[in-house]
Amino acid sequence: MRKAFLFLFATLICCTVFAQKTHESKNKQTAIQSVQKQFKDLTTLSDKIWSYEETAFNEVKSSKDLAAYATSKGFTVVQGIGGIPTAFTAEYGSGSPVIGILGEFDALPGLSQKTVPHKAPLNEGGAGHGCGHNLFGVASMGAATAIKELI
Repeated sequence: MRKAFLFLFATLICCTVFAQKTHESKNKQTAIQSVQKQFKDLTTLSDKIWSYEETAFNEVKSSKDLAAYATSKGFTVVQGIGGIPTAFTAEYGSGSPVIGILGEFDALPGLSQKTVPHKAPLNEGGAGHGCGHNLFGVASMGAATAIKELI
């Protein structure tokens, strides 16, 4: 009887672990597929934000384009958060858990850069995205969309 119980217990544990891993794997694949499906749009959006070279609190075009993308993906967008005209939230669903993702998209002064792998300013002394925020803000939006689709 004891051996049968141990066998049954071990079988249940293995099945639970396998089911958990299968579920995680399915969610992971769904998230990957979401990002792949968005890849072209996200790349275009990132390139646009790169070209705007808007510094902190002046990201008017960048904010507008990111908010429009969020809206197109089914998020409810509220702009001007915290009294900052370019800050916004993009929300989906209700209840718990609440998942927050920060996306920065400002350029930095003095980092103007052509899209080449060596130092080559586009506008000498101008602002630019050598900091990668054009990627960070867009990647955050892509991640938020993937999570929304999993919900």
